Amino acid sequence: MGQDIVIDLGRQTLWITLLLIGPLIGTALVIGLLVGIFQAATSIQEQTLTFLPKLFGVIGVFVFAMPWFLDKLLTFTSALLGNLFQYSF
Repeated sequence: MGQDIVIDLGRQTLWITLLLIGPLIGTALVIGLLVGIFQAATSIQEQTLTFLPKLFGVIGVFVFAMPWFLDKLLTFTSALLGNLFQYSF
């Protein structure tokens, strides 16, 4: 297995990881920003106030995007296993 194949597999793996985790991190970021603005406007400094909205938001996006996540993972896995003969020593 050449270095170019290993580098390409690593690049593909990092790309699919970023692609799948992006919507979840983005949701948590937007909800955290909105709750932070709300806390600053109302002078409520409760640290646990941000936890539940973020949790429910991320779970909601995860459930909503699950078919897309599975499609991306299955495509990546089938391409990886389909080209397995190229990765032999």
